Amino acid sequence: MTNPGGDKSKEIQTLIQNMEAFNEVTAQLQNSYDELQGRVKQLDLELSDKNDELEKNLAEKERVKNYLNDILESQTNGVIVVDRAGIITTYNKTAGVLTGIKPQGCLGKTLNEVFPLFEPVVARLGKNRGETISQDKDIPSANGGTLHVRVSASPVWDNHGGQIGTILILQDMTEFRKMEELAQRNQRLREMGEMAAGIAHEIRNPLGSIELFASLLKKDLEGDTEKENLVQHIRAGVQNMDRIISTLLLFAKSAQPSRQQCDINQLLTECLEGIGNARVPENIKVIRKSGQGTLLANGDRELLRQVFPNLINNAIQAMPDGGELSLITQKSSVPNQSPEKGSATRQYISVTVADNGVGMSADNLAKIFNPFFTTKDKGTGLGLAISHNIIKAHQGTIDAVSEEGKGTSFTVKIPSWDENFDEK
Repeated sequence: MTNPGGDKSKEIQTLIQNMEAFNEVTAQLQNSYDELQGRVKQLDLELSDKNDELEKNLAEKERVKNYLNDILESQTNGVIVVDRAGIITTYNKTAGVLTGIKPQGCLGKTLNEVFPLFEPVVARLGKNRGETISQDKDIPSANGGTLHVRVSASPVWDNHGGQIGTILILQDMTEFRKMEELAQRNQRLREMGEMAAGIAHEIRNPLGSIELFASLLKKDLEGDTEKENLVQHIRAGVQNMDRIISTLLLFAKSAQPSRQQCDINQLLTECLEGIGNARVPENIKVIRKSGQGTLLANGDRELLRQVFPNLINNAIQAMPDGGELSLITQKSSVPNQSPEKGSATRQYISVTVADNGVGMSADNLAKIFNPFFTTKDKGTGLGLAISHNIIKAHQGTIDAVSEEGKGTSFTVKIPSWDENFDEK
């Protein structure tokens, strides 16, 4: 017979053993879960640290990128970068200002497509074994004029020494070219002045003798009206030549302006009231525009009285059928070449004398300050040359802009009066 009580006892024993095993497994699972949860927390902390580090790296890279971009956009020179295929990949703001082409108009396009003038420079770079080369180019400016630009090409290398592209630096040389031309013109005028002075002195001596002999001859011919008139023509010719020589010597002489307060607007008013004992014709309208307040220049009034009447007379003669004569005065600032003497900028009085007359060709415009050059039937061609020397002696500038059929504009800049400025 079976023992029901014994079987039940065994089942209970087995159940207890299973429960103990289950509890043991449960405890192990709990321990494993606790360990896993601790590991997950640790990984979360590590991941959070990594994310923070990654965010910092990204922020730093973005900061460096923006910093480099700010440097690129702040460059006073134009910067264009092309890859090995000649595609434009970088194009800064100054390049856009110089060329008049916006970034969206050139990025992603080939250099030859947008700037064919620059392509030969890149081609030469390849033949020059990667050494930087430069060429001067004349390119259309944004305002429709012409810019003189120096284009420098250099290779862009990667970390392994391979060329991955080319960088082009565009430097605006327009003002530098003007300064070069001005220096050459000043040198040419100085040499011509020295030569003219020597010739004038050599001519003046025999002229004096001719006039003396003509005066004696006139006395001997008193009563012979016809011959007296002939002698008078000789004397008039000699006097006219003497006047030309005096003007020539004035051109050759280095003007030494005195340091005075000169009210420019008042000086112009005086010039308009009597230019060479003649007033402005009725068919010419005078337009005056002046800056606020009294415009005091550091100038020699007597010397400047030779400059502005000459400019105004030229403007009147350029409008034989009438027109508008504009006189514009204002203050302007230019960088001070000697900032240790004061501020970083120097104040100037700017005077513009403009007409809407016949104008001049570009060829004539380039010669107007040369002595003896004139487009008039009568005249010595020394008026503007002398004016140029006088303004230069004032440490100022005189420039002209003209277009045939549209008129001419002269702009004179003279240092503004400054009690504290020492010119030496």
